[in-house]
Amino acid sequence: MLSLSRNALIISRRLASAAPKTTTGIEHAETTKKTGEKHQMDQKKYKVEDYHKTNVWSYYKKEEDMESLRCKQPSNKKPDTQPKVTKKPDTESKDAKK
Repeated sequence: MLSLSRNALIISRRLASAAPKTTTGIEHAETTKKTGEKHQMDQKKYKVEDYHKTNVWSYYKKEEDMESLRCKQPSNKKPDTQPKVTKKPDTESKDAKK
C-alpha cells in the first residue's frame, strides 16, 4: 500500500506543469527591451559628455595611460630585493641636550 501511494505521488509530480510559478529574468529582459525601444532618450539632454566620445578601445586606452603609474609586478626571473631603511639623524634629542 505504501509503495502504491508513493508511485501515485511520483506520477502526479511528473504530470504537473514544469513551468515555474514565478517569473524568470527572461520576461523582465524582454519587457525592458520593448520599453527601451519605445522611449528613446534625447542624447542632447545627456549630461556626461564623455559618453559620446568613447569607442570600443576607450577602456584599453585608459589602461595604457595608467600603466606607467602602477607599481611594478614581481617576476619569477628576478628575485625581490629587501627595502633599504636609512635612519635620519635625530635632531630633537641633540637640541634637548644643549
